[in-house]
Amino acid sequence: MLTCYIKAIGITAPGIKNWTEAQSIFQCPEKHKVQAIDKKLGTLLPANERRRATRVTQLALSAAQQTGDPKELSQCLQIFSSSNGDLTTFNQISLALAMEGRPVSPTRFHNSVHNAPAGYWSIATQSQTASTSITAYSDSLSAGLLEAAVQLNSSDNKQQRDCLLVCYDEIPPPAFQSQLKVLQEFACALILSQSSDNALAKIEIASGSGSESISSLSSHSLEELRLSNPQAMILPLLNVIALQKDEAVTLPYFEQGLDLQITFQLSNKTCLKKQDNTHSKTHSS
Repeated sequence: MLTCYIKAIGITAPGIKNWTEAQSIFQCPEKHKVQAIDKKLGTLLPANERRRATRVTQLALSAAQQTGDPKELSQCLQIFSSSNGDLTTFNQISLALAMEGRPVSPTRFHNSVHNAPAGYWSIATQSQTASTSITAYSDSLSAGLLEAAVQLNSSDNKQQRDCLLVCYDEIPPPAFQSQLKVLQEFACALILSQSSDNALAKIEIASGSGSESISSLSSHSLEELRLSNPQAMILPLLNVIALQKDEAVTLPYFEQGLDLQITFQLSNKTCLKKQDNTHSKTHSS
């Protein structure tokens, strides 16, 4: 079993712009109205990189930058998780390769690699900390959470750095939609820590037995959102945190699932309402 503490949350989803809005919606699900995410998402990137960044990178960074001060975030361990990365760019390159002269754009080529969002994040925060970009197809959320917890608790983490986990997926081009069910854009970011100080919640992570049911949501609107994107499977966990109730959650992870036990310390329950304003701030472009 791996134990860690959630210190901050960022979210960019249809009808949910940040963690403050998410808390309000989880506490009163009738407030949730599915609205497309803004076409232009503000990021911390300098102007040149902002122009080059694709939609996938914008989604990832929009959630990540909500979780704290950029200078502090630059020191975190970094895990970026996505089911298939930037399929839009991959599709554009594939079409270009089939054309006469194979006019592949260098910018599209460097955006096509799976760790492109992590690279843009290092530029945005001037971070020199190592990052890991991971995929496990539709189980990428749980794979990313496991990787973050392992690195956080590893003996290699001698400085006891916190860990930034960023999970994101775009809507793929039509050619890929039969292979990957993603109906809505979604991105979420967590700051995980070994320290319980000012934590939103404590989570204990263990492999499931395969007999547990995958956690769902009672709200029709939020359940539809959960099923619309592999990364949105995190919503039951966020729901428990928003409602501040000790509870177990099971996330999809291959055949066995991933079991999470979420608990709250009485002294830390108020932290949900005190998450620093910078955690929910949307940076203008």
